Amino acid sequence: MKKDSEEVLGGFVAAAPLEIDFGCHRGAFLLGMAALHSGVNFLGIEKQIDRVEKCNARAVRLGLTNARAIQGLGVEALQELPTGCVSVFHLYFPDPWPKRRHASRRVFQKSFLAEIRRVLGQDGSLRLMTDDEPYFLEMCDLTSVGWREIPWDDGRETVQTAFEITFRKLGQTPFQAALVPGA
Repeated sequence: MKKDSEEVLGGFVAAAPLEIDFGCHRGAFLLGMAALHSGVNFLGIEKQIDRVEKCNARAVRLGLTNARAIQGLGVEALQELPTGCVSVFHLYFPDPWPKRRHASRRVFQKSFLAEIRRVLGQDGSLRLMTDDEPYFLEMCDLTSVGWREIPWDDGRETVQTAFEITFRKLGQTPFQAALVPGA
């Protein structure tokens, strides 16, 4: 990610409040939020380069100078970001890797949470959403110490992710939590 972060980001991180959409997929949430909130920069981090390229091309077509995507994977993707640069960190529908033998592949682990905490600004928040209850309970367990829950509704207009739309159409309510560092 080092080359990508230098080439793609430039002064993007420091230019305005920054929100991260980790695992931005095809960028529907990222680009939708950027369109709604022009005074905030939105950075998508996605492991698949073809999705990153398509997302960036779409942002250009839409004239969204406050939206960018970079290729990255796991904790390494966050290590290049400056400390305290993120106002909101969105982690929506990460791959749950439901088989016990694959659990180590889950992105939401202690080291990842420590990096999120490092990049969050003083008033920063972490927003989690998934359809997988066991994974959500694991997330809650990992954030039970050193984090506190805040109301999900932060008063801002928002958009749904592609996965959220799918699950809500099926009548399912995703598990969600909004958190801030604290006791």
